Amino acid sequence: MERVRTMGCFEEPTNVRGMNELITGLMPGILAHANRMLGSDDQAQDVVQESLLIAYSRLDQLREVDRFPAWLRAIVVSQCHRQLRVRGREISLDGLARFQPLAPKSFDPSLSYESKCFRSAASHAISQLSAPLRDVCQLYFESGYSVGEVADALSLKRGTVRKRLHSACPLLSNMLEKHVSEPAIKVGYLPISDHLLGMVAHRLGMGRNSRIHMKRFLSWTALANALRQGTINAAFIMAPLAMQLCNSGTPLKYIMDGHHDGSSLTTSVEKMQGKLVGVPGKYSTHRVLLGKLAQDQPGNWGNVSTADTNPSYVISSLKRQLIDAFFCAEPWSTKCVSEGGADVQIRSKEIAPGHICCVVAVREDFFNAYPELVSDYVRILYQARDKLHTDIDYCAATQAVYTGVSRDLAAKVLEEKIVTFDDLSPDRGRIHEFMQLAIASGVLSSSCDLDEFVCDEFC
Repeated sequence: MERVRTMGCFEEPTNVRGMNELITGLMPGILAHANRMLGSDDQAQDVVQESLLIAYSRLDQLREVDRFPAWLRAIVVSQCHRQLRVRGREISLDGLARFQPLAPKSFDPSLSYESKCFRSAASHAISQLSAPLRDVCQLYFESGYSVGEVADALSLKRGTVRKRLHSACPLLSNMLEKHVSEPAIKVGYLPISDHLLGMVAHRLGMGRNSRIHMKRFLSWTALANALRQGTINAAFIMAPLAMQLCNSGTPLKYIMDGHHDGSSLTTSVEKMQGKLVGVPGKYSTHRVLLGKLAQDQPGNWGNVSTADTNPSYVISSLKRQLIDAFFCAEPWSTKCVSEGGADVQIRSKEIAPGHICCVVAVREDFFNAYPELVSDYVRILYQARDKLHTDIDYCAATQAVYTGVSRDLAAKVLEEKIVTFDDLSPDRGRIHEFMQLAIASGVLSSSCDLDEFVCDEFC
């Protein structure tokens, strides 16, 4: 847990620092155990984060400090079992991720066009498998059965079904590889209004350009790891997180702003002194803005704690009183207020009007290898910007399809201009000013090389 102090700097008291060091040492083993239980890196990240919030809220129940590691592991295991009961265990099909074939039970709605393109080829490939693998794949991929339903239909154990699906993945990948005629740009995003530009661009390009693949993430950690590892080529990503990736050895090109403004601090308490605020992560725009508030208004914001909380969990965490407030992208604040019991205390545009938040960043190696593809993508993004200015209904419907939020909720955020999409060309002065804020707030420890990071050749 980080602490916001006066003068905009984040400092930690000794007991919190000691706990963070202990948790850092435990984290690899805990994440690995959660991953084994859930079969999903993304779900493991989410569950561990939720468990840390629960542990933080129940520290007064821990009588012996030496038992903290076992206590935390017990919470993680309990949350894993809860996740399995709610969502069911999902099969990992990473081997087919680059082809986006069928998988109705697990695929992202934003991949519908790519799925249609491969439907015929994938069906043919499945028909070429051995009978045991073919039967399982036809029911799972083509008919949309769950693992349990496939097991019941074929009188198999669930573990056998999962094993056959995993065995089929590399075989299908090899058979489908010949159907990929040209490279595509794989773009990561989160289900937030800030990333609507990418969703609209993808929808606009589906009829004539299948070279854009969108991958939805539920956490910033998972998105950043995918960008670092190269499993995606580009992302809509918070500017401080993108600069931190550059500083830590993942060269990126900032090709345009994803949006401006767009976040709200929502709470059910009147005063924020000494309160715990959920933010998207250590290298978030929101921690930068909280640092600015602490600097500008130390009497009101000089002693606010932060806890990393993924956008998808902020409302439930607030309702369960794991946090006192959350500061994140829309539409979560609008949704929370509409459900009652909380109000928006301040919007990000009131702290720093027109501020940079998320940028579109491309891995430098992909940028250098496929400059024309990147240029085409930027062109479609600007077309999407124009659509956002002229057709709110179309764009709200797009967000509903790509994220699952209601169309009315998405439209409300756009109509009230909580998030804006004006002047998206990379601005060196603007990003430099924001970087200095990030350093002053303690979010970034050093400057990013803007000569390498900023790319304005597509303006």
